[in-house]
Amino acid sequence: ALAARATELIVLGKKFDQVVLGASQEKGTWQVNIDSAQAAGYLTWIQSSSGRGLGKVTARLASLIVPRTVTSDVKELMNTKDAATEMPALDIVAEQFQLFDKKLGRLDLTAHYVRAAAGREWRIRNLSLINPDATFSASGNWLTGSNGSTTNLNYNLTIADAGHLLERFGYAGVLRGGKGKMDGSLRWQGAPFSFDEPSLSGSINLDMESGQFLKVEPGAAKLLGVLSLQSLPRRLTLDFRDVFSQGFAFDSVTGNASIENGIATTDNFKMRGVNAAVLMDGKVDIDKETQDLRVVVIPEINAGAASVVYGLAINPVIGVGTFLAQLLLRAPLAQAFTFEYTITGPWGDPNVTKIDRKNKPTVPPASHAGRAVTES
Repeated sequence: ALAARATELIVLGKKFDQVVLGASQEKGTWQVNIDSAQAAGYLTWIQSSSGRGLGKVTARLASLIVPRTVTSDVKELMNTKDAATEMPALDIVAEQFQLFDKKLGRLDLTAHYVRAAAGREWRIRNLSLINPDATFSASGNWLTGSNGSTTNLNYNLTIADAGHLLERFGYAGVLRGGKGKMDGSLRWQGAPFSFDEPSLSGSINLDMESGQFLKVEPGAAKLLGVLSLQSLPRRLTLDFRDVFSQGFAFDSVTGNASIENGIATTDNFKMRGVNAAVLMDGKVDIDKETQDLRVVVIPEINAGAASVVYGLAINPVIGVGTFLAQLLLRAPLAQAFTFEYTITGPWGDPNVTKIDRKNKPTVPPASHAGRAVTES
């Protein structure tokens, strides 16, 4: 048994500040109580009775703070070629979990370590994060071998307030309200806490309602700037300045996307608001922060056409091309009120081209004769 009080305590290369610690060992079981700036609570380490592996660590913590410097230590441990290296199974609950300065709420992690033929594997049976703004749950694995490591996750995110959730990740003032869900699967090269955009692959299913995109600078949350269509009023002198420039308020946002090597592709991203319905298809390069999108905007029109727009826009199966074909068949008047654009180039400075019904770029206004067609 041991007890310690220290302003700074270094254990296995990890530094703890303002520490009060008590630990005891009996019959292959360690019990530890700790109160420090980085962690507070108690944990139990039951050593393996067979001598294989490192047993199991169970922790119940009031708080757990993980600094960014820890990531290199964990990756080095998992990627080591030392055959003797093992890691224990984990059953961790932390009421207040903070990762890289982001306050994420309650953490619940259950995982165990397997020495596979191809390397080492963490099997994540449950990873959940709960806070007032959202509930995240996932399962999957983290596999390391001679060719590096890969993370695979199946995830589900239930959102109570999307605007506040984004604030937790450092994006304040880009979205107001918004609730719904997002689910799918993701995989990338590297550790779970080291997101690698160029290798990112998987799927995203999104279903949101009751929110508003806010007017943001291009440097903050660039992708949300694309989805809010702020580039339309910035690049065009008519059509939708009143709808998008101060932030598009939406009743619903739905869509599916597939991701392959950092490039997300969708054919049915849809937003419906009081003033307009918006449809989008194309590709977004998450790593290079570029896009190649077609955007269709249908402003508020007569009640009959509006009901058709609503019926087609909420159908998750119908893509943008099919939507336009059915819309013009069932509500021909809507054709005169339908506007199409292409948005290409970087997220922060997109090129917007308005196209006519024959998919030809419009001629720039005389006042912009010296500028590119894409800025008409």
